[in-house]
Amino acid sequence: MITNLTDKQKINWVRILAILAVLVLMVYAPKLWLTTKVFPVIPLFDWLPIPIYPFDYILAGFFFLIQIVYIFQNKRWQGWTILGVYLFLALVDQNRLQPYFYQSFLTIFAIEIFNRKANPRKILYAIILIFFATYFWSGIQKLNEAFYIQWLSAINKHFSFLPQWFLVAFTYAVPWLEALMGVLLLFNKTRKFGVVFILLMHSTITFLLFYLGYGYNVVPWNIQNMLSVIIIFWTLKTSNAFEFFLQFFNTQKLAILVFTMMLPLANNLTGFYDNLLSFHFFTADLKYYIVYLDEELEENLPEHIQDFYRTYEGKTYISVTEWSQHDNKVLFYPEDRAIEYLDTYLRSFATNPAKEGLTQLVNYNQIIKK
Repeated sequence: MITNLTDKQKINWVRILAILAVLVLMVYAPKLWLTTKVFPVIPLFDWLPIPIYPFDYILAGFFFLIQIVYIFQNKRWQGWTILGVYLFLALVDQNRLQPYFYQSFLTIFAIEIFNRKANPRKILYAIILIFFATYFWSGIQKLNEAFYIQWLSAINKHFSFLPQWFLVAFTYAVPWLEALMGVLLLFNKTRKFGVVFILLMHSTITFLLFYLGYGYNVVPWNIQNMLSVIIIFWTLKTSNAFEFFLQFFNTQKLAILVFTMMLPLANNLTGFYDNLLSFHFFTADLKYYIVYLDEELEENLPEHIQDFYRTYEGKTYISVTEWSQHDNKVLFYPEDRAIEYLDTYLRSFATNPAKEGLTQLVNYNQIIKK
């Protein structure tokens, strides 16, 4: 039974689910893992060597195949190789730092950071911190005005038959409800309620994605989390709520706490550390841009970019999100450095790339908020 597993079996199944979700998404978005494509890669550092054809195909193929081998052989060196290749690929193109990939590989990291002789419960508690952080921080990060505006607008569009007071109350409750899901997982008496709520949330999201006809890239992630929380939490018993954080405290536990608690807290308080890596999932305050073009640049850009020209009040712009979703099948990485790199790339097609007014970057979510 999926709910009657030993700690070691739970770890193994969660590991397999994490890799399977990545493999499905790699098949869904193959161009994301290549550099020989029309959408530019966005490296974190300019000095990084960017693989070109055929080496980008070879590296992507190796990355895909070693994950399949890892599912069946489960060797520690395979896990570390997968993590190393992913880190390199993500540094070469930050658009690969999508939340579903990040969670999966953080899970593999939490497993492989311990040696094979370690107490399985140590490893399981490290993985649990990832799932707690996923729901807790995703809720906390939604406590912003942009989320309330976008969420209320969306549910008004699809559920206008419900009383307005209820829609408003539900909108403002959503962040707290999601954060509560993570908290419920900490206590024996509430753990199964937490699992049920998480299952309801993910199943509702999955249904709506198919109903609305977009966002299929997050479906495997939703299914992965649904199965994982059942496997991990349904029969789990602990002595107290702080056991996950304090018991088996060592260097490995500290490393996981850095990624699941300290860095997300720093992001929430100061903006330090990337938003998506701090569990900013569907929070509506991420920096998604449209780029307005002047007439000179509009004429000079290649045809494959011109396919994404749109107009507003007589001005031509490119929706970076639309362009990225078409080519990479994922959203553009929402950090300032990424859009600035893309802006430089677009301006490079002008006769004078340094000319003022060639482009105008506008944060789409900021417009909605205003």
